[in-house]
Amino acid sequence: MIAQSSYKKRVLLYSSALCFSITLMRPGLSLVHATSNNRSAEQVVAESYSQLRALYAKRGTLAEEAFRAEVNQIITALFDIQRLAPQLLPNHWSSLDLHSRTEFEKALVVSIGKKIDLLLPGLSVGFPELVVTTTEVRDNFTRLNYSINRDKQLSVFLLKKPDSGWQISNVKTGKKSLRQTYYQSCKKLIDKYSFRYLIGEMIDAGYIVLEDFEATASGDLPNGWTWKSKDDEKNKPYEVVADDSGNHYLAARDQGESVIMGKDIKWNIKKYPYISFRWRGLRLPEGGDERFNRSVDSAAGVYFVYKKKLGLIPVSVKFVWSTTLPVGAAMQRSGVGRPWMVIAESGEDNLGQWHTYTFNLYEAYKKTFGGTPPDKPIGVGVLSDANSTKSSAHADYDDIRALKNANADAGVTQIMDAE
Repeated sequence: MIAQSSYKKRVLLYSSALCFSITLMRPGLSLVHATSNNRSAEQVVAESYSQLRALYAKRGTLAEEAFRAEVNQIITALFDIQRLAPQLLPNHWSSLDLHSRTEFEKALVVSIGKKIDLLLPGLSVGFPELVVTTTEVRDNFTRLNYSINRDKQLSVFLLKKPDSGWQISNVKTGKKSLRQTYYQSCKKLIDKYSFRYLIGEMIDAGYIVLEDFEATASGDLPNGWTWKSKDDEKNKPYEVVADDSGNHYLAARDQGESVIMGKDIKWNIKKYPYISFRWRGLRLPEGGDERFNRSVDSAAGVYFVYKKKLGLIPVSVKFVWSTTLPVGAAMQRSGVGRPWMVIAESGEDNLGQWHTYTFNLYEAYKKTFGGTPPDKPIGVGVLSDANSTKSSAHADYDDIRALKNANADAGVTQIMDAE
């Protein structure tokens, strides 16, 4: 969730959470009925607020997932998310594809729902008293002014939409509005980091999805990924595939092309020092040994790029599935821009099976390059290659993430010499 530190911002968020809270509908009523056009904005708010208490009162009897899903469904129906979302990212919205826009809207719903919990912890002190002081109604617009416990003042702005009735478009307390607060927080994050980092911070799930390939249609190269200019004319041995459940993953079927695919993405490594990824090895390059130029082929490899020296030379650690080397070995071949390679998997025993691997990326830098890593990694990459051994390398990749917490180390147990 986007953090707010000052007292004034906490007051705004407190009031905003109340506003969202009071839009909860009566259990047993359909969404359409609760927002029907024959109800005034004030009626919708008043009735919904009383039902929030009932929902939270029975929270202990509900599975958390079911409770959260109900809250999110209600917020989606009763808050004008589609109107608000573009206003929070005015400089980026036009460049986002449909998948990313939908992702942001869903993250906004989750963020709003979690603010209720954050600002009304346990609701043990009871719900504040809300009293309408004044109303302003004209055509399809309503402004409701409330006093909270006869102290704080809250303004709720609603618009009437033909298909969904009254929906909240903004909340204001003092000189601050909910829209302004979210805009400032989103701008601060997306200007410094990447869109996926913003999404991860909003949903506050403890991880950032660096790539899950869900935004790419089956059969295509992954959206937003590129390759080196020297590989422009080469066949790209990668494509996104959808399995029977509809999950998308990246399939690599290298027959000697050796093309590295990469994606620019920035995140905070101090806050999210761990990484995880899933892969499925299918075919090992014959005699692959990452220490030597003549055999430096791997069934699978996932790069994490910490920075680029002079803006050109990557500084990266590459976790690989080796044909022959032991798990935990690490080595770096000589040459400009060579990654440190860490053996995450080895041999044939786990071929054909999906496995998830987790490492401390912060410590991996210290164990290999030495010193303290940069605060902000800048990219990820993948490579399945078999050109040196003149054979083939097949693997699948999915769910590359950065994590706040994990029971994992750097993955390095020994340093090996390499050419």
